[in-house]
Amino acid sequence: MRVNLPHAERSRLGFRAGFCLFIGAVGVLAQDKVIRLRNETISTPPKAGAVLQAQVAESPASGLFLVQFNNPLQPAWREQLRQMRVELVRYVPEDAFVAQFNGVSPGQVKRLSFVHWVGGYRSQHKLDARLKSEGNSKVRVLLSPQASAKERAILRRSLRTLGHETRLRFGNLLQGEVTPRQLSALADSDAVLWIEPAPKPKLLDEISSKIVGGDDGAAGTRTLTQQLGFDGSGVAVAVADTGLNNGDAATMHPDLAGRVDKFFYYGSLIDAADEHSHGTHVTGIIAGNAATGEPDESGHLFGLGVAPGAHIVVQRVFDAVGNDELPPDKETLTRDAVRAGAVIGSNSWGDDVQGRYDLSAYEFDALVRDADSETAGDQPYILEFSAGNAGPGAQTLDSPAVGKNVIATGASENDRFDFFIYADGEDTMADFSSRGPCEDGRLKPDVVAPGTWIASLQSESATDENAWLPIDNYYQYQGGTSQAGPHVSGAAAVFVQYYRQTHGGATPSPALVKA
Repeated sequence: MRVNLPHAERSRLGFRAGFCLFIGAVGVLAQDKVIRLRNETISTPPKAGAVLQAQVAESPASGLFLVQFNNPLQPAWREQLRQMRVELVRYVPEDAFVAQFNGVSPGQVKRLSFVHWVGGYRSQHKLDARLKSEGNSKVRVLLSPQASAKERAILRRSLRTLGHETRLRFGNLLQGEVTPRQLSALADSDAVLWIEPAPKPKLLDEISSKIVGGDDGAAGTRTLTQQLGFDGSGVAVAVADTGLNNGDAATMHPDLAGRVDKFFYYGSLIDAADEHSHGTHVTGIIAGNAATGEPDESGHLFGLGVAPGAHIVVQRVFDAVGNDELPPDKETLTRDAVRAGAVIGSNSWGDDVQGRYDLSAYEFDALVRDADSETAGDQPYILEFSAGNAGPGAQTLDSPAVGKNVIATGASENDRFDFFIYADGEDTMADFSSRGPCEDGRLKPDVVAPGTWIASLQSESATDENAWLPIDNYYQYQGGTSQAGPHVSGAAAVFVQYYRQTHGGATPSPALVKA
């Protein structure tokens, strides 16, 4: 994400870079437990009493219910419930699941020795608190994986307009516009798990690269990891941003020449040229090799990235003024990337959700595990997202950075005392950088990297109007968590190269890289 000066500390402009859905009812418990819903926490006390016990229905029922267990789920319990025509659909903290009942008595399920509590999943528990009660709303609707083809067809027709349908392992996602009446009807459907506002993604030098890759104390030299031979060689990083330079590999910026493997562009975009310069700038942080040899006044090389041997896959998803053109089906991004050879995805953008775990985060968490469901087996993919520029307050993290499997990068200050703003040193957090914790209490961001006064590449297809400070036709200064994130993506490329060389060519898992 880019932060505009002179008010960077207040700016929220620029690029940035167990989903709990569920319900409450009644039951009898042996100890205090809670169910953590999106909009409330329900306590389930140890002795609910005979009157409450009687409220658990004895007649057969079909639809969505919540089942809470005495302890973490065991495979044998799941199988026993399946034989009773109860399918566990989605985990809910703590020790609970949303479940699909198919002609089963809730009371019968409640009497199982391992079941702690049973209750219905009600329509009001499916609605994000941010949804408007008046006027039309643009929404994303998560369907149950148990929803039939007929139910899905009915739900598609129930939207005022249907923008897109995404088919995922954990249930289809519908995106479109609804009236208040249609919203209520969707929430009443047993085929619907959750409804939330549609996301609005926005865009959130040698010195900083040496903070990440190791400093030998001399100006004009490579990072320590590069001097040891680890520069990201053999590793491809996909950059989903505003494009790259002029969108032509044959006439690429000198610092990236010969290492751009593929160009993609989406939506109404007609090419991968970078008319903003944000995408070119962040790509240089990842993989620039300082081929121009141009130094700053202290002799430090402009354009030296963290992984100057890495290759790049370009994915243009924003236009010249920062409007997103992201494909509705996010797997399109990850599928294109991995099929082009990328193992890392760098994303300096996000949606301001104040640390709330939403469907975008949920979707990208699944794509970390399998980026291409059309190919047999899992295709793991390392995904890095910028944390956001909504700091310094707590619980200001963007999505998808709020995700559990992605790497979320916050911004520290660069080691540049020659500028009077953000001159507190590399151990200082940038005040604009979004902070945790997440709404559900998880600690984020996962890592921080330099994000102020970052010198990197200038796009030849753009002016320097978005720069913190122009340098020349090849370089400019920018800042934000958008600039922090690519440092981490580059570091991931260096680690992947190291791991492959020391482990027989095997690629490390996303979980290992994040750790």
